[in-house]
Amino acid sequence: MAYWDTSCLLKLYAPEADSIKFEAYVIGGAAFFTSEITRLELHAALQRKEAAKDLQPGGGRRALQSYDADVASGLILVRPIGPAVVANFDAIIEKCYRQTPLLPLRTLDAIHLATASDAAESEIVATDKRLREAATLLGFSLYPRP
Repeated sequence: MAYWDTSCLLKLYAPEADSIKFEAYVIGGAAFFTSEITRLELHAALQRKEAAKDLQPGGGRRALQSYDADVASGLILVRPIGPAVVANFDAIIEKCYRQTPLLPLRTLDAIHLATASDAAESEIVATDKRLREAATLLGFSLYPRP
């Protein structure tokens, strides 16, 4: 299994230039993990795409319903933010901000990495540069491959 960041999950529910690559990665039905914050981030991103007219009216809500159905089916396994994630978060933030040069990891990205660590995942599916840098620092493998 792998841990998926919201930016890559979005590509499964709203067409983007590289969506096909990520859709192909999940073909075969292997379940994967994400954080409970993903639904909130995904909802906001889908509404932003709809407002920008990248999705038809109501497309954001339909895409979110598709995500919810994938969670209900067990394709996407959602990890809660519990005490272990908080402890991982603290350690990740401290490690990133003590690096030279500084690795300025954002809060939500650190939550994703802390959740992946709590799920004992070894691979992060993400496109965000800082999140990928932090994931590499923490010993995760990456998709897409660098």
